[in-house]
Amino acid sequence: MVQKKVIFFSLIMLMFIFSFVSADSIGTFKKEKSLEIYQECNNCTSCNFTRVKYPNGTNFLTNIEATKDDTYYHSTILKGNLTEVGTYSYCYDCGNAVEKSTGCLDFEITYNGHELTTERSFLYLGLIGFLLFIFCLILFLIPQIPMNKTDEDGLIIELSSLKYLRPILIALDWIILLAIIFLTSNVAIAYLPFNMFGELLFNIYTIMFWLTIIAIPIWFIYLFLSAFRHKEMKRLMQRGVEFGGKGL
Repeated sequence: MVQKKVIFFSLIMLMFIFSFVSADSIGTFKKEKSLEIYQECNNCTSCNFTRVKYPNGTNFLTNIEATKDDTYYHSTILKGNLTEVGTYSYCYDCGNAVEKSTGCLDFEITYNGHELTTERSFLYLGLIGFLLFIFCLILFLIPQIPMNKTDEDGLIIELSSLKYLRPILIALDWIILLAIIFLTSNVAIAYLPFNMFGELLFNIYTIMFWLTIIAIPIWFIYLFLSAFRHKEMKRLMQRGVEFGGKGL
């Protein structure tokens, strides 16, 4: 009789001691990289992962028998199953002869394996905001740059060398715009659950980048010819030749 009471008391104690070490999420991981799902249990004799779900809620793995390592139960999800960005989940069924416990945990898959924290959000917003400020400032300054002075008849009376800052500032603004689109597209691809917006921005960036590559030699030729023309106009004006319009 005493032995039965001891066994009964031991079973009651096991029910109280039986516990899991877990959280709502096991972390954030990189896209297309294998990862380990796990569950920790002090007094489990078995543990299975009943299902693993895509971000859209559909199962892609079921009834996985976990590998035991003392109180640690784990299984590996291969990278070929982790091709989408978003919140995945897996469910476990673990226990012993006295009690069992079930539940589900989440994990995030992002493009770079990092979570978009508040600090990172402010950093990205600050960078984009700073670039936008510089972009707008240059856009405001461009019309303020003086051009050639003309008289009432529209004839040039003084050539301005500062006017050549205009194409330089326009090119600088274009580069800043490229940087803004590139940064925004990468943030969208890295952290948004759907890549459509990020891929659209990146395609726009790619088109603009190749247009820039094509335009660079044309831009240099334009600056060279403009400087040459400016020099010739100045020489001819000193000889009394008149030119109409503001010119370049």
